Amino acid sequence: MSENDTISSEERPRGRGSVLCREVDDGFILYDPGKGKVHSLNPTAAFIWDALDGKLSIRNISESLEEIPGAEGSDTLADVLKTVENFQNEGLLEPSDPLSE
Repeated sequence: MSENDTISSEERPRGRGSVLCREVDDGFILYDPGKGKVHSLNPTAAFIWDALDGKLSIRNISESLEEIPGAEGSDTLADVLKTVENFQNEGLLEPSDPLSE
């Protein structure tokens, strides 16, 4: 998966290990020390980031998100795909292993 590839619901992305996630007063931040860049996350995006372990598919993460109170009626799969694509575009994900796809 390169930065311009479309992500499928069956992919199992993993956040880069060097990116740090911290809770702050009004949400969460990711700090990318390689780029010296900070990204603000809302609680939903932080939940998604935390789930990007390379074992769960996008669909699995979406199903987990649906179990959170207040998520009823939203298109969680589309939300997860959009969030993961944003992480990908910011260079926050590990490159995928073509042998594992």
